[in-house]
Amino acid sequence: MRAVRKVAVLAAVLAAAQVVAVPPTWAETMRDREWYLQTLDVAAAQKITAGDGVVVAVLDTGVGAHPDIDGQILDGTSYIGEPGSFRTDNDGHGSSMAGVIAAKGGNADHLLGIAPKSKILPVRIASSRSQMGPTNIPEGIRWAVDHGAKVINLSTGGTVIDRTAEDAVRYALDHDVVIVAGSGNTSQFPAGSGVIAPARFPGVLAVSAVDRDGKAWDGAIRGPEVVLTAPGVAIPLISASGGNRVVGYYPTANGTSIATAVVSGAAALIRAKYPQLPAKDVIQRLISTADDAGPPGRDPDYGYGRLNLVKALTADVAPVPANPLLVAASPTAAPTTATGGGVNLLLVAAGAGFLILLVAALGGWLLLRRRA
Repeated sequence: MRAVRKVAVLAAVLAAAQVVAVPPTWAETMRDREWYLQTLDVAAAQKITAGDGVVVAVLDTGVGAHPDIDGQILDGTSYIGEPGSFRTDNDGHGSSMAGVIAAKGGNADHLLGIAPKSKILPVRIASSRSQMGPTNIPEGIRWAVDHGAKVINLSTGGTVIDRTAEDAVRYALDHDVVIVAGSGNTSQFPAGSGVIAPARFPGVLAVSAVDRDGKAWDGAIRGPEVVLTAPGVAIPLISASGGNRVVGYYPTANGTSIATAVVSGAAALIRAKYPQLPAKDVIQRLISTADDAGPPGRDPDYGYGRLNLVKALTADVAPVPANPLLVAASPTAAPTTATGGGVNLLLVAAGAGFLILLVAALGGWLLLRRRA
């Protein structure tokens, strides 16, 4: 096990979905409550592709049983309890994220995911959201990569920067996997903590949340590492948390976790539509087709903009030579210079050297002339 480099130490907490105790309006169907399906024009997107066969790893609290996701879940693993306990979800968070990504829909009374024909690979890294953080993330990422994941959803994180987690992210990127992670919620982290890890790692698609009006959610952590925003406010979720599982009950919640799952579903659709497309170009499609919001260009509130699902699937996007998020995180190296009083000392040194050569040449010319 490599040594762990901790830059900031805080009890790592899940970038959790915040459940809002709002009683549903029973006259509404589930499709009515899933307002973001209309905002993203999911119906049009799913006529193009429904994410057929793309494996999305969900590193979370496990994925429990629920009619809306039954048949969507692959054999995964668990770093909590027995390896086979990946289908145990005593918290419900992992099941909810799986539903946002891959719920089957059925009729209008059941949840419809962004990519209902994708498959969920559950990796249980904690038994509850209060215990989640970078602890088991490195192992979980590597396991997911080695077991066929093409997209990894990380609706979790913390303020601890773990070198092994950075190495695991690089391992996934080197193996053509798209990593999507939440920027974090202000309710879980102190002011000024910044975008949490692993969302802030270079190459990771860091997601923040917007509300029904497309405005940046005031409960989301913002920062220069934010890449994209997606719906994450007043979103109905499946309930599949151990003994609290209630079929037919869909609590409404807010959080960057949910927005992250929406973008993971979008990445799955792109990977299904363009199966030969490298991860770097999947990311390029998502960010180059986003609807710019806030100040022009990338900004801390919206990143490159709001997710435009149909455009990401249909636009003519040129391939890129490298992961644009790695390029953005690596500013062009400038020559090392020493400066003082606003003067570049390297230029001064170069000028002095030239002057010395000039004087030497002149002296040599005068010596030759005298001899002549």
